[in-house]
Amino acid sequence: MRERKSPFVRLFNKTPAGVCCPHFYELILSNGCPYDCAYCYLRLTFRGNKGPVMFTNPWERVRAEIDKSSSGVFSTGELADSLAVIPPLLWEAVEYFREQKHKYLLLTTKSCNIGLFREVKPTPQVIISFSINAPEIAAKYERLAPPPVARLRAALELLELGWRVRIRLDPVVVEGGLEIYRPICREISSIGVERVTVGTLRQYPGLYRFAPDAPRCGLRKALDGRMRYPVSVRAGVYRAIAEWLGFEPALCKETDEVWKLLGWQFQGCNCTF
Repeated sequence: MRERKSPFVRLFNKTPAGVCCPHFYELILSNGCPYDCAYCYLRLTFRGNKGPVMFTNPWERVRAEIDKSSSGVFSTGELADSLAVIPPLLWEAVEYFREQKHKYLLLTTKSCNIGLFREVKPTPQVIISFSINAPEIAAKYERLAPPPVARLRAALELLELGWRVRIRLDPVVVEGGLEIYRPICREISSIGVERVTVGTLRQYPGLYRFAPDAPRCGLRKALDGRMRYPVSVRAGVYRAIAEWLGFEPALCKETDEVWKLLGWQFQGCNCTF
């Protein structure tokens, strides 16, 4: 727990050319994550030390920065799991965005820590996005995080309470065969969330210094500098998942060449309203 000296709001616009990723705002209410996911990019971002840090500044300072920003999505999940440890400033953030018309709060999580949302009235200005994976991949690589089925139960509960809920199926890891994703896709489809965004495993080579057990089988260095599966493999993943979901999902940080190969049209993703 400490005060933050750097800005709370900054525009996320650092995606390399050739990768489809609309700009959004990072709203940094906390840093880090208690879960032990082997592939997590935060291991590289924080040089191996990704333990949670909660910021305790007065809300007025955060509000002033948001007030100066234009309309858009403000994500608390770029440098942290939004709900694994509840930031002290989160309640005030929810109430602030409740009064907005063109600004949205996005919370991304692998947790089931939804008690706050049982206690307050839903608002369309707040979106809760649950990161899900195949149970087999979660058991191997998402250590300490709740099981995917538990996350889906939490998502369904929030939906029934009237909150806006999204699912992020990311990262898809194909080393165990793609068929392991069929059941979880069917479950996601049955819940009926407002949007599903899918991404395949991708990571910068520097991650391996801090996460030697990160999955890497089948990855090659792509034009954007990340380690990715070949284009044909990624396109095959998205086609299969679209079939199992029953609709075309959004794609996360995917390259132009994959979009062209699929012939899909971008219609929003996890971080757009």
